Parts: sequence; C-alpha cells; structure tokens
Amino acid sequence: MEISKSIFREYDIRGIYPEQINEQVVQKIAKAISVKCLNEGVSEICIARDGRLSGEKLLSALANSLSDNGIDVINTGMATTPLLYFAAKKSASKSGVMITGSHNPKSYNGIKLIINDNPVSGNEIYNLLDKIDEVSKRKGKITFKNFKDQYISEIKKNIILKDKLKIVIDCGNGASGCVAPRLYSELGCDVVNLYTEIDGNFPNHHPDPGKPENLIDLIKKVKETHADLGLAFDGDGDRVGLVTADGEIVFPDKILMMLCKDILSSNKGKIIYDVKCTDSLPKLIKDYGGTPLMYPTGHFNIKNGIKEHNPLLAGEMSGHIFFNDRWYGFDDGVYSGARIIELIFKTKKSISNLNKQLPTLFSTPELNIKVSDEKKFEIVKKFVANCTLEGEKISIDGLRVNFDNGWGLLRASNTTPMIVMRFEGNTKENLIKIKNKFIKELSRICPDIDINLN
Repeated sequence: MEISKSIFREYDIRGIYPEQINEQVVQKIAKAISVKCLNEGVSEICIARDGRLSGEKLLSALANSLSDNGIDVINTGMATTPLLYFAAKKSASKSGVMITGSHNPKSYNGIKLIINDNPVSGNEIYNLLDKIDEVSKRKGKITFKNFKDQYISEIKKNIILKDKLKIVIDCGNGASGCVAPRLYSELGCDVVNLYTEIDGNFPNHHPDPGKPENLIDLIKKVKETHADLGLAFDGDGDRVGLVTADGEIVFPDKILMMLCKDILSSNKGKIIYDVKCTDSLPKLIKDYGGTPLMYPTGHFNIKNGIKEHNPLLAGEMSGHIFFNDRWYGFDDGVYSGARIIELIFKTKKSISNLNKQLPTLFSTPELNIKVSDEKKFEIVKKFVANCTLEGEKISIDGLRVNFDNGWGLLRASNTTPMIVMRFEGNTKENLIKIKNKFIKELSRICPDIDINLN
C-alpha cells in the first residue's frame, strides 16, 4: 500500500482516516519505528491512544506490528498524550508512541513519538520506510499497564492547594476526560464537569481551546456557577485554555506571563516561548531576571529547545505549556491547569486580578487562511522572499515583522492546511493598521489567495 508523504509532518504524523492513515499504514509506520528503536538500542516502548473513533483499531495495529518486529510493548490503553509521555518517562526505554489526532477534525488521526526521551519528527519516520526490511526477527511481548493512578499521585504530591476552589473543566469530549475530573477533585477542588464523557464524534464543540468559539459554553458555565475559573483542554489533553471568573479568555502568552512572574521570583533561568507570543513576554522575563529565548512554533521544536537549553518553563501561543522546574518538561494541559490553580493560593489573588496586573495587549487570536497542504509552505517562502514591510524581520518560522508600534506574523501551520497570522499593536488603532498592512502585502505578493481570515 502506498503511503502519502503529506501525512508526515515536522512535528508528527497526521492524516484522514481511513483514506490516508489506517491499520495497514500504521503497521508499516510501526515497522519504521521498530527500525528507529533498534538503531538506538531501544527494545521496549509504551503506547496509548486518545478517544477518537479510529483509535482502538489503530492502537491494536500498532501494538501487533511493533511486537511482530521485535519490540516489547507496554499498552496503556486510552490516555492523554501527557499521560503517555509520563509512562515513557517511567519506563526504562524512555520511549512512547501516541495514537492521536490532537485538535484536528474528528476524521483525522495520527502519531506523536518519542524515542530515548527525544521527540522524533514524522519526516524522520518517513525516511525510514525504505529500511523496514532491517527489523528484528524476534517476537516482542505485549503487556498492559495503567499509569493513571501513578500520574495522579505524583501531581498530588507536586501541588498542594490550601483551600477549595470551584472550577469548571471542559474536556470537549476528548481524552482528558479520563483523568482531569478525578485529578482536580482529588486535589480538593469543587469541580463542575463539562463534556467530560469521551466521544470521538465531539458532539458539543471541537476540542480546540485556541479558538474562542470553542470556549463559549465554558464561559457561560463559569458565570452561571460563580466558579473561580474555567479550564479547557484539546482532544489529547496536551493544551490548556483559561477563562477567568468574569468570563474573560486569557490567551496562553498571558498565562505564560503569570507563570514566569511566579517561577522567576524564586529561581532565575531561561524561558522558551514561540514566535506567536506577545512582545510583552520577553520584556517581562528580562524584568524578572530571566533569559527569554524565541523558538519556532511546534511541540517538536520546543522540546528540542528544552533539551538544548534546560529552561525552567517553555510555552506556545497555542496552549502547549512545558514545566521543567519541578515537572518533567513535556507539554501537559491538565498539569498546567493545576499550576494555574496553584497561583491563586501562592499570590492570594484571583486569576482575574493576576490578569489585570499584566500589560494590556491589543492583539488578535490566531487567524487562519485555508490553503492546501501542498501550497502553504510555498506561499510562506514567497512572502518571506518578497515582503517589503519595514521593520525588524525574524524568519525562524515564517516571517514576523516587529514595528515600533507592534508586530505581525505569517507562517504555515504544520498540523492543518492553513496559513496562520497573528497581530499585535500598542493601541487598538495600531493593531488594525498592522493587520491591514500585512494583509495588503500578502495580497500584493500572492494575489490568487482568498484571504478570508477565521
């Protein structure tokens, strides 16, 4: 069976089930993963799946193929991606494979992968497909182990809450429903559960907290129940969204600012953030004695940055937050939610008040332009080469242009067929000017694109 190269991304592997990714495709990918494992002396690997409808079949195909090709498999069943990372950290091999479509539409599924405690890109696995004859002839064993109890126990030891808070959690019918309600309840919170039943049809809203429209029900429930805050998670639980008691959405770069103030107050070090974050973040990091490091977007890139620089904290505008001060350095939306709750007790201030203490940002959320996967990188390359906007140009990931009154960004999404744009100004008027300036320049350079931002 021919495998489409387009499903192998910089971060991971993703495609539409069953046209692009199915049991036969996963079996071949598993053989390539086996080659990678054996080349690195890894003979055992943890595996898991999220709550997508195709997940159970794909996980079974993955387990059997890995076993057939000489790898011992620890099957952890349904889990969040962070729970799979946790299982990998606890295993001798420090390796894991997650079957997940993350925040993509319900027809998608895919693979996230770590070997020897290092992230592995989809592109690397693609390049091993022609070496699948090099696998071991031994048969690996398959065992089943649930890590939820151990994961929850460690977080409870890591985070002590001094009083009962009322929180609303919206799991979006994604995999975080298998662990988040229990964890927050055992931490001592009064938990109001919203869409915590795992359902791969995602019947209530899409599990992507990065889109404000997916937080409407959470905002309503927070206000209705007079909760202290609301937390939302994506389909595989590695991203977090935050809503204040007033129903205001706190964008992840502002969440990072709150966390940086707390962490850097007692421990100085490096902080990694992605190219989509506010310019106020590196300024705050410096003010609190830290060292800011800007990185390309993507959990794969950030994890490599963590390996290289050993920062205290890392994060992305999409809601991936990596705690490396007293946690394991992987992105974990559910653990991040617990650290956000902890801030209330440490500062004796509500999330609303903590948010108000930060600089006022006039910025957009991530704005998307639909294009094909084949064209998106071509468009960005053309924009980078021909952009005449005057300002400081940063091209580590698409093109970010810093102006005296704000900045604009254009880059290709590595997970969806989209061009991603984000804008910020020091006033609302300047935000609009910068946004219009960027769109006009894109229209000039690529006149055939239908620029319909959503």
